[in-house]
Amino acid sequence: MKSITKLISKSLFAITLIFATSFAANAGLINIKQDIFADAFGKIGSIEIQIDKSQLNTGILDTAFGDDITLINFNLSDLFSWGDVFDIFLFEVVIDSNNIFAGIEFFEFDGDDVGFGPATWSYQMFYDSFLEFGFFEVFDLSGNLVLETEISLGRAQVVSAPSTIALFTLAMGALLIRRRRIV
Repeated sequence: MKSITKLISKSLFAITLIFATSFAANAGLINIKQDIFADAFGKIGSIEIQIDKSQLNTGILDTAFGDDITLINFNLSDLFSWGDVFDIFLFEVVIDSNNIFAGIEFFEFDGDDVGFGPATWSYQMFYDSFLEFGFFEVFDLSGNLVLETEISLGRAQVVSAPSTIALFTLAMGALLIRRRRIV
């Protein structure tokens, strides 16, 4: 029984070290996620971007000017079940790093479905919070308009994923220390 306890204790310690290493590698990343809503359909998908914490409070960040904003996830799977993998031709996003909780101020997206052959559709999306206007268009390969609707973005969800890992690591470490004091 004592060897099983030691094995579990060592396993928990190893997992804690793995998470601690992971936390150190990603300590400065912030994810910003927003749902995409279409007037005619409700929620149609979401967009998630990532910035480095060192970019906070540096003003306007724009991918068109070379600012490092990473597209983590873009999907339209609430509208089309296949709308989660795209061949992206154009993606531009603008955020105010002084107020990341305001979310995305501007974005433009142009891409195609992936892997549907002749049934491939092209997607264009534009959103500007200053103008309070956005649109979403879908075209077939012949360039015929299949769908057009106005869009808006939901409230920004700002997540610092590494902080969750840090809390988990601290909890595991505390359990190990408590366990060792009891034994």
